[in-house]
Amino acid sequence: MSKRMLALACALALLLTACNESARPQPSEGAAEIWFAVGTGEDGGPLVDGGGAVAPEYRALPDEADPVEERMAALLSGPQSAELRSPFPSGVRLRSWRLEEGVLRLDLSEAYGGLSGVDLTIADYCIVLTLCQVEGVEAVDITVEGETVPYRGRKLMREGDVVLSGGEGEPVAITASLYFLRRSGGLASESREVLVTENDTLATAVMGALMAGPRDQEELYLPLPEGTELLSAAVEAGVCYVNFSRAFTEGAPQSREEAARLLYAVVDTLCSLDQVEAVHLLVEGESLDRYGGVPTRNPLEKDYEMAGEEKPAAASGS
Repeated sequence: MSKRMLALACALALLLTACNESARPQPSEGAAEIWFAVGTGEDGGPLVDGGGAVAPEYRALPDEADPVEERMAALLSGPQSAELRSPFPSGVRLRSWRLEEGVLRLDLSEAYGGLSGVDLTIADYCIVLTLCQVEGVEAVDITVEGETVPYRGRKLMREGDVVLSGGEGEPVAITASLYFLRRSGGLASESREVLVTENDTLATAVMGALMAGPRDQEELYLPLPEGTELLSAAVEAGVCYVNFSRAFTEGAPQSREEAARLLYAVVDTLCSLDQVEAVHLLVEGESLDRYGGVPTRNPLEKDYEMAGEEKPAAASGS
């Protein structure tokens, strides 16, 4: 396997290397760092110089205010900068908190439980980096409606766990949700801690990790046609254009049902990324009419039923 494919196989280009000190705005005296996700442009690239996924915004908070509640209120209200975005879904609120022997225990509302993979990691990191500034807070424990989040790799999170910058050539670890075919039918996600390099876009790195295949090969598999190469993957206006080599169609599974599941393993994996709403399949740069009996001329959205997941309710306008 080439070095390029090895990098793709182990990478998820969350690129938490953006937060170098020279790129950050300097805070005013006494200002609190409130961390948010970095927004992306139409080309899928970060809007903040440095290429990272999280960055701070500085807020002056009232001296007499509760430091935990004020920071959480600032975090949940969203960023003031157009270059940043909130990592939280609509409806997240702080239900309760308590500080016990250096551990800040936060209980959040049900909406936070809808996060997983990269989105959950970014949201967790923003909370941890924001609240570990509070005097006496050494670690953060986040629950949802009193329950532990099932997709999280660790219960207690510390500021030191957040790898903001790796040295040249050093990968960093992050959690991703990858979708594979289940031998009993449908799709299943595999939560994977993968290594991050700085050589790829978020979409290409996610695809590289997916194409490396599942860990649980007894229950899961990926019938990727032999010789398939990922030529490119780029996000424009919420649509990820994923471009495969000709082998992806020439060696497609003979079973229409299996080919359709392979297609949606790709679609559902990419749609788990926050900036991706739909996926447009290309082969050698050209659109296909169908793949596995599925019309592919237009972008495809995530198939929640095939993944055995409940489709989130549409956010209300209130």
